[in-house]
Amino acid sequence: MTQTKLVGIFGGTFDPIHLGHLAVARYVLTHCALDSIKLMPCHLPPHRASPGVNSAERARMVELAISAEPKLQLEPLELSLQQPSYTVNSLTLLKQQDPAAHLCFIIGMDSLQYFRSWHQWQQILTLAHLIVLKRPGYSAQDGDAPALLTQYGISLPELSTQPAGGILLLDNPDFPQSATFVREQLAVNPAVQAMLPPAVLSYIQQHGLYGCAVSAAKV
Repeated sequence: MTQTKLVGIFGGTFDPIHLGHLAVARYVLTHCALDSIKLMPCHLPPHRASPGVNSAERARMVELAISAEPKLQLEPLELSLQQPSYTVNSLTLLKQQDPAAHLCFIIGMDSLQYFRSWHQWQQILTLAHLIVLKRPGYSAQDGDAPALLTQYGISLPELSTQPAGGILLLDNPDFPQSATFVREQLAVNPAVQAMLPPAVLSYIQQHGLYGCAVSAAKV
């Protein structure tokens, strides 16, 4: 019998990718026994301001951050889009590329609380499961979360037995790192450098991103 392939999809601006992102990916990969996780930088996010660093630079930083981890992969699907990136469209294309895989879209509790306002949210659940991480300050008792978990909540084994349509809430540790904090502090607070993978920090310094002085260092 062929074993079901479980593929995580971890979307975001990754502006920049930092150790918190990697900790989330590693935790979900291991805890949920996924075969791989695709990190999918968005080009133009529909629900927030556009990133200050272009998509090619953000993708390159993702590549550098995961270069030694073969189960973490860059998914460039959204990078060339000239319109906002909608999850339902991306998942449709990814499902077409690998119809047998069970896709698992990774979000935080903050996103689950307003998930029913997402573009074609019900269609998303026909294409993938949701894996939801707890986040400090966001409760499963607020917003859309209680109704969604009641209707669609599943257990870990059901990621394999059902092709899509479930919502799995994880009991994960806190991942406190914030890309917003990194962006705001990187040029003025040297301690923030420790929140970045070394190759990503070198790239940022080499290209003078986020207000950092251009460095002669080569990646």
